[in-house]
This record gives sequence, C-alpha cells and structure tokens, in this order.
Amino acid sequence: MGRHTTRLQRDWARQHDSIDLDLVRHNSPTAGLAEGLCDVAIVRQPVDENRFDSLVVGLERRLVAFASDDPHWSRRRQLSMAEIADRTVIIDPRVGTTSSRLWIGADHPPRFLESSDVDNWLDAIAAGRGVGTTAEATAHHHVRPGVSYRPIKDGPRIAVRLAWRHNERPNGLDDLVDAVTWLYATA
Repeated sequence: MGRHTTRLQRDWARQHDSIDLDLVRHNSPTAGLAEGLCDVAIVRQPVDENRFDSLVVGLERRLVAFASDDPHWSRRRQLSMAEIADRTVIIDPRVGTTSSRLWIGADHPPRFLESSDVDNWLDAIAAGRGVGTTAEATAHHHVRPGVSYRPIKDGPRIAVRLAWRHNERPNGLDDLVDAVTWLYATA
C-alpha cells in the first residue's frame, strides 16, 4: 500500500492486539490469496468473482518509471500517456496494471516488452530498455538507483482492492476495510 503500509501496521498493532497483521508479498495475480498464503490480499486488478469477494478501498495515481539518465524526461515533472506511447513499455502481464487497453483510441499504442516480476521490470527500465507505468505504491516500495518516477497527467487512477475467499470472511475484515479506506481517503 505504498506510503500507507507503515501507518496501517502501526495503527493495527495498537488497536487490535488479538489479530496479527502480517504482510506477505507474493508475485501472483491474487497476491498469494489463491495460493493460500494469506487471508486477505491487496490487489490492483479485478479478481475472479467466482472464487473471491473484493472491495475497492482506494485509488492511486498512475506513475511512469524511466531510466533516471533519460535525456528527454529526467527534468520533466509529469508526462502524458501519448508521450509514453512513443516508447517501449515494459509490462508484467500477470500482475501489472498496464496493458494495451490504456491506449485504446490513441493514435498509436506503444510497443510492449514483457517482464516476469518487479525486479526484472526495474532492471530493464534502469538499463534504458523501456519505460513502465505503475501504481504510486511502487515508487514507495521499490526505490531503485537508476529509476525515476513521475506522475502521468492523464493516466487513469488505479483501483486498490482488498480481496478474500468467498464465504471465508477473515476475523477483523470489516476493521481492515475501514482502516485502509480511511488511509486512502485522508491521504
């Protein structure tokens, strides 16, 4: 949850001494929920409605990630979707929020290069092989030498969802939904 992660963990520990909140990072479309690694997942893509319930708890700005030494973008404060379309865009089709759908109706879509996880994605961007678009939380959790992040002025916001298995509402879920929604609403 980017800048909200630490605050959530601290507030939760103070207010819920009988329910532990352990964060598990897992690179899958359900962030470990389908694999049984967690009871509630934070995801930025819709989940399978036949298996999971979910609720949008916030919206994040979409950012562009690019090589810090980029001669055209390094001094820019923000960029546009059209400017990004002129570049190769590196995506993780399994868990990422970037696809050709973002450029429907545009003059031309970008060329895409697939990546297998966030570390490979960041390495390719730092090496100048392409750029990426991502949720604001990525810039907080994945600071990387050689990679800069900037807001996309016309980029669609990214929905942040809490997801859980059908008919298996974890203890404390309502409090978690309230806490996360409050953090995003007051940011």
